[in-house]
Amino acid sequence: MVRVDSLEVAYWSAFEDFSSKAQQVQLLTENSTGDRKAFETALLELEKAHLAYKDARDAFVRSLLPQQDRPRKRLQDISGDVPAIAELLWESAGRTTGTAEQDWQRAEAIVQRAVAASSCAS
Repeated sequence: MVRVDSLEVAYWSAFEDFSSKAQQVQLLTENSTGDRKAFETALLELEKAHLAYKDARDAFVRSLLPQQDRPRKRLQDISGDVPAIAELLWESAGRTTGTAEQDWQRAEAIVQRAVAASSCAS
């Protein structure tokens, strides 16, 4: 039971961190100062927190399942995060026409850096 408790604490901690990072991105979006570097850094931190949250959530849920019902751990499919981040980048730049490919590439780079950083931390 101690392991489940520690996994639950890790889950709530990861949730709070993810929530905090999401609020930071929201504040930067609302109070845009045009500092693209700060915004991209905040997005990277948000994506890393999102990955950590999903890992903590999955570990906690697996600990609650009976052994025979536990799914095998699969590689995370995070390709769904790229469009959302690309859209945030586009919106933060003032919805500039003709930047879709560049925004997409920057979003992919943010997700790749977040994955690399979260795998190094594990």
